[in-house]
Amino acid sequence: MSPAPRPRPRSGGARRKPAPVREPAPERAPQTYRTSGTIKTVLRDAKFLVETEQGLEVIARAAGRMRRGRKIRILPGDAVEIEVSLYDPTRGRIVWRHM
Repeated sequence: MSPAPRPRPRSGGARRKPAPVREPAPERAPQTYRTSGTIKTVLRDAKFLVETEQGLEVIARAAGRMRRGRKIRILPGDAVEIEVSLYDPTRGRIVWRHM
């Protein structure tokens, strides 16, 4: 009796070598900075005019996690923490509302 034939691999080709180990990517420089401010006015399209501690006016929108719960109301006069873009310092994102 002859031995049973071996089953062929389903991929149809030779086995692949394991992927080479890559070095971790270098640290990227931050593209935003955080600052505190006060809501000056509420604009349309869920945007807010924020006056920062440095005296700059920034148009900011609420971060996604703040909008998701819909229980966080942002009103004029509220103290907030915002992330401001280094590329466009007139735009930002509200990441925290202080009580």
